[in-house]
Amino acid sequence: MGGFHASVCSSSPNVHLVGVADSHEPNLQKIKAATVIKSTDYTSWIDMVDGVIIAVPTQFHYEIAKDCLARGKHILLEKPLTKEIYQAEDLIMLAQKAGVALHVGHVERFNGAVQELKKIIDEPYFIESHRMGPFSPRVQKDSVVLDLMIHDLDIILNLVNAPVKTVNVEGKKVHTDSCDIAVVQLGFENGVIANIVSSRASQIKKRTMAIHQKNTFIQLDFTTQDISIHRHGSSSVQVGSDQLKYKQEATIEHLFVYKDNPLKLEVEHFAAAIKAGNNLVNPEQDLTALALTFEIERKLGLR
Repeated sequence: MGGFHASVCSSSPNVHLVGVADSHEPNLQKIKAATVIKSTDYTSWIDMVDGVIIAVPTQFHYEIAKDCLARGKHILLEKPLTKEIYQAEDLIMLAQKAGVALHVGHVERFNGAVQELKKIIDEPYFIESHRMGPFSPRVQKDSVVLDLMIHDLDIILNLVNAPVKTVNVEGKKVHTDSCDIAVVQLGFENGVIANIVSSRASQIKKRTMAIHQKNTFIQLDFTTQDISIHRHGSSSVQVGSDQLKYKQEATIEHLFVYKDNPLKLEVEHFAAAIKAGNNLVNPEQDLTALALTFEIERKLGLR
């Protein structure tokens, strides 16, 4: 993720990339701009910048973010926020006290399809999401819940806007000692049900969500940023001499979505907030999603 962030920053007219730090020196050689300071220690350039993007393994989030906040720096911190809820609460408190931005890198919030989805949701009663793909060794220290499912938890919590009432989980280890496949069913106090499937042990990459609500069925593809709205017309059963045929008629509307690189939009949103003096601290949304993630991990026996 650090490499993707550096690429976006280098190409954005609203961002000036001052320095890059990586403990793995070969990664630094991928940065070709001569004006960028390349170091294994971010403290060599930290005093020269307004904001910092932290894209390191989750176990290092707290200590690095805390140090940067103590220096009065605005932060874009890749998801998940921290490994423990008390650490997240501490960082939020420090950011509020310092009056600086603490933005959590939930990049799917900037997906064009997700932005449009918020405009057409009207009292959903059932939500399904699938987020799966092949295993990547870089994330083996985080469970699939903390690595992948947290994206969908964040989106669903924002769409439903009601407290979670029940949590049922199943998980399986495939590649790691953590959990690589997780199936979660959430029941909300307003009656909405959500089924969430996340896997990093699949041969295909799939990122989809489906929303069932009165008179409409909505399908969203995170990868292509496409949304289709299905409305039932009529159905009938035709009985022939040797077979039974089912006929269904429906209208399908393909919603126009302005498509752009979500990561670019996120970084530019972060930069614009710094210039505008917006501290971008959203404790309710960030802590709620993180706390639910940890509850699911506990039910899976990972905590």
